Amino acid sequence: MRHIIIILSSLALFASCASTRGASTTSGGNIHPDRVFTVTEDDIARETLQINRALQGQWTYSGPSVDVSGKNVLASIGKPIAKGKLKKKLKNAFKTLRLDKVKPQFTFDEDGTCAINLLGTSLKGTYNYSPGQDKITFKWHGIPMTARLKRDGKKKLQLTFDADKLLKLFSLASKVSDSSALKALSFLLDNYDDVMVGFELKK
Repeated sequence: MRHIIIILSSLALFASCASTRGASTTSGGNIHPDRVFTVTEDDIARETLQINRALQGQWTYSGPSVDVSGKNVLASIGKPIAKGKLKKKLKNAFKTLRLDKVKPQFTFDEDGTCAINLLGTSLKGTYNYSPGQDKITFKWHGIPMTARLKRDGKKKLQLTFDADKLLKLFSLASKVSDSSALKALSFLLDNYDDVMVGFELKK
């Protein structure tokens, strides 16, 4: 009789444990993937703020920047030589515009807004930075403009544009289509389709 009672008690205990495990599996073991991998607007906002904090602050022009990446005539004579020659030419054009005296400034805020002081004009707009792609997209007066942005440590940036987009930026700042800015940089329109040109910036 005693053995029967022990066996029955063991079976009852086993059933109880099995039931508990089943309930645990039902309540927490089978979590739907959507509950784990869903990305909310708050998640995106937090990630964006974290990315923008890397750019936050005022960055000042320290010199021209050139990036040769295409297969045009510049690349055929060697990227270092091409970059050096074009950088010198760009530096002279920027001097004509007095950028070495009245230095352009880019100010980025963590909320995604930005301001540029260029040629005595202040442009305010927004930006979207994708560090994994070295890409930044500005929007001024409703006009989107994509550029390449490379960070060099915490205190230096290289911000380069396609030649036609850099001209458009100067055009927005000068507000005159036949301004001295466009005349000084008009050489960029000749055979420079695959070249990125712009600014070296320091914090």
